Amino acid sequence: MNAEVSPLKKLLSNLCESIGQTPMVRLDRIVRQYGVLGNIYAKLEYLNPGHSKKDRIALQIIEEAEKSGALSGGQDVVELTSGNTGTGLAIVCGAKGYKFVAVMSKGNSPERAMMMRALGAEVVLVDQAAGAVAGQVSGDDLALVEAATKKIVLERNAFRADQFNTEGNLNAHIITGNEMWEQCDGDIDVFLDFAGSAGTFMGCSIALKKHNPDIRCYVM
Repeated sequence: MNAEVSPLKKLLSNLCESIGQTPMVRLDRIVRQYGVLGNIYAKLEYLNPGHSKKDRIALQIIEEAEKSGALSGGQDVVELTSGNTGTGLAIVCGAKGYKFVAVMSKGNSPERAMMMRALGAEVVLVDQAAGAVAGQVSGDDLALVEAATKKIVLERNAFRADQFNTEGNLNAHIITGNEMWEQCDGDIDVFLDFAGSAGTFMGCSIALKKHNPDIRCYVM
């Protein structure tokens, strides 16, 4: 019996090329279970190499910095992270030949630090603030991590990825939004996202509303 074979991507030259273009899946069973009118689609961002949508922003931030000259060969890349962005940066920097330094609070999950080290990153763990609860990262803890990050960037003349302020975070997810529109043939009325840095929500919303201003966008 002959079976149709879906078109496959050609052999990739490096891991960075595997980031993005994640599938969209129709969740028909959930629709039937709850009697929902219409369709529910899910974007499978866990199929990025670092199992997170943060791989997208890592690649976009680094490539935009390369193009602008803010990052050049031989520089270290430094970022404050609690896990997913750091994992993405470790993957991208490893593929491109940059040393990545992840700066984390000791209140963050030790497994995250282990993951980044396994991917070749240098991990700097910052002591928590006085009176902090172990395993919980407070605003005071983050302030200490931010100060340590700035110090390392200055000492090493490094490039800071700065996910909360760099436009690459937003631009990466404008691409995500355009992918979703194409994959669904424009059959999108509502977009829903969970907020972290808010880059995904903002970027996807900008892209989708450019296609159809009436699309409603919600954040949880």
